[in-house]
Amino acid sequence: MSKDVPLHVRFWVYAVQGVLYELTFTALWNCVAAPNARLMGESSIWSVWVYGMGSLLHEVLVYSRLKHRPLLVRVVPNLVYTYSWEYLNGCILRLFGACPWDYAERRWNVHGLITFEYIPVWIMGGILHEQLIEFMSSICWCEKAVEEHQGEKESGGELLLANGGKSKVF
Repeated sequence: MSKDVPLHVRFWVYAVQGVLYELTFTALWNCVAAPNARLMGESSIWSVWVYGMGSLLHEVLVYSRLKHRPLLVRVVPNLVYTYSWEYLNGCILRLFGACPWDYAERRWNVHGLITFEYIPVWIMGGILHEQLIEFMSSICWCEKAVEEHQGEKESGGELLLANGGKSKVF
């Protein structure tokens, strides 16, 4: 797990990752359905929660337990988790009339909240997410005064890469 990187930072990294994937996927999907060069994707502010918290929970509940297993062994638990999380969030958001997705018109949907039509997309997304978890695990987040390294009176976070390199974050 990416324990060294603070929880709130991991949340936002995962949220941005998910929203960017969603925007890319919907832009490409819409372009195939009705070709145009604008590549306009769609998302919702609710996606920040869905992807950020969902990815944190995935990291703890699924990935940390299966990371040493072969990819083919991890695919099914990843899909079960992903579809369960999407369904649960869809049910809750639907209670408030706020669910931004509706798969009722898609094949193999369950209550319009999930569709098994997207299995290949979720598999690819899961693989990419695991790569991000691994990257986050390869860095050490250090809360040090930047002045130690730059002689300035600012403070901020710094990433120490596994190979000893450093990268200023903010």
